[in-house]
Amino acid sequence: MLTDEQRVRIEENRKRALALRARKEKERLQQHAELLREQQLQLTAADTNTPEGSSQALQNLLAQGGFTREGPEDEEDSTDSVPTAAPSAPVPKAARVAGKGLSCEVCGSGLVDPMYHDVFRITVCTPCKNNNEEEYGLVTKGDAVAEFLLQEGTMRVMPYLERNNPRNTKYQKMKLYCRRLLRAKAYERWDGPEGLAEERNRRRERRYESAIDKTLNVFTKTTKKAKFWSQK
Repeated sequence: MLTDEQRVRIEENRKRALALRARKEKERLQQHAELLREQQLQLTAADTNTPEGSSQALQNLLAQGGFTREGPEDEEDSTDSVPTAAPSAPVPKAARVAGKGLSCEVCGSGLVDPMYHDVFRITVCTPCKNNNEEEYGLVTKGDAVAEFLLQEGTMRVMPYLERNNPRNTKYQKMKLYCRRLLRAKAYERWDGPEGLAEERNRRRERRYESAIDKTLNVFTKTTKKAKFWSQK
């Protein structure tokens, strides 16, 4: 039976926990909004950072059917003039993805991470991606094989990002895989999460038995040597 003092203490702890959770959620939402705002500013800067008059030049280009002509205006109708394709400015990745009308599958914002969209075909914004490591986190090849029990042939066909090795940039580049895709492939390979868990347990038991056998072999050899030298 709880005393009144204990009930009061429990209620105070509960209120403090709720206040702490609310404060953390508010901070998370503020951080999310700030990151989205930064992405929007970067996207706007990328769209506006073009040579002066490029917008008008594009309109003129479209009006001429996609070709431009060089030379004085009075030679515009000359039959000797040859139409040439106008050079186009490179389109930033963020602008290209935004132009497709895609939205984040988590929060619905239009600022989809172009890297995840292009490589993994996942439409998620950077804040949502960073807030869910278990779903969108990147895993090295070695960790992917150990955690999801996928074979080398499967890893060769999985999409991945390449990053410089943090230990030494001269080393071979690391291959990073998305957790979501790895988990889906592992569930397909081992018939769901239960099958994957069973295979992990089976391999763990096999490693344990192998370690026991090695220990027994070492003990047997040591015993035989001791017996041999004792008979000398």
